[in-house]
Amino acid sequence: MNFWIPKGVLLKYSSTSRDLKASRMKTTVPDYLIQRCLKGERKAQRELYDLTLPYLRAVVQRHLYNNQEWNDVLQEIYLRIFRSLFSFDSEQGTFLNWSSRIAVNTSITYGVKMASKETTTLIVEHHESAVKPIAINNLMVEQILQEMRKMPKDFYQVFMLVSIEGFTHIETSELLGISSDLSRQRLSRAKLWVRKHLLAVEFNEQNIRQKLKV
Repeated sequence: MNFWIPKGVLLKYSSTSRDLKASRMKTTVPDYLIQRCLKGERKAQRELYDLTLPYLRAVVQRHLYNNQEWNDVLQEIYLRIFRSLFSFDSEQGTFLNWSSRIAVNTSITYGVKMASKETTTLIVEHHESAVKPIAINNLMVEQILQEMRKMPKDFYQVFMLVSIEGFTHIETSELLGISSDLSRQRLSRAKLWVRKHLLAVEFNEQNIRQKLKV
């Protein structure tokens, strides 16, 4: 099947809280649009891309620090979506949830691949630096992510997968190549970090989840 893949335009899109709210309101992808995409209609594929980009771009943003990588990863995500579109089953869940799983897996796989190419000179830089506690109630999505990325990266990855994306510890361990017990341990430490560095009225884990998945 031939399909349309965006090139050189993804980074021009800016995902604000308003964008994410709007995207969640309109990303119920109609079955007829999916059927048209399966027939190889490029106009339909572009419509699907425009409909889902705000949300999927936010997923990539949560899992990849370097915005210079987002463009390549998003292109790969849409390539995988169109290639496996035939396997989508609306009785098993929404298209948004199905495609976001593809986005998470692609982002994490890419991140692990890039990390394996880096030297190990970064080990200490994110750990227990003097981070001043802040209130999250009035922060935008990008500001929350900026603060949370001061968390040790191993903890951040597990927190995002389990607490934000809804992955199980078994799924997380398989994706990151760690044990389920280590996944649970990292999540526990991530939650302690969050409580220490991010303050809010009646703060709880759901507060952050609601902020990041508007």
